[in-house]
Amino acid sequence: MKGKPVYRISKVDTRIYVKGFSGVLVYKAMYAILIALGVFVGLYLLTSPFIALLVVVPLLLVVLYQLNKLQQTLGPDGYQKKQIAKQLPAFVSIKQEIKQLF
Repeated sequence: MKGKPVYRISKVDTRIYVKGFSGVLVYKAMYAILIALGVFVGLYLLTSPFIALLVVVPLLLVVLYQLNKLQQTLGPDGYQKKQIAKQLPAFVSIKQEIKQLF
């Protein structure tokens, strides 16, 4: 008997993957599509279907293109780090009492 079998524990990726998006960016894409659908319905009812398509489709494609670029450059982890970094102050000053020996 050579010994006990070794079982390796690895991290399981629990992110959602949908058409090239993963993590938080999936939800951003979903919200963009739902908002575009709402704007399309609103414009369809107020104006004509042609105008609704002419306005909504290019805007949706631009938003999805920007999200795709974020996915390719930063990834979901980098995107979350960037969002957290935006909330932090740009400069932190530490004030310390100066003690003189005289």
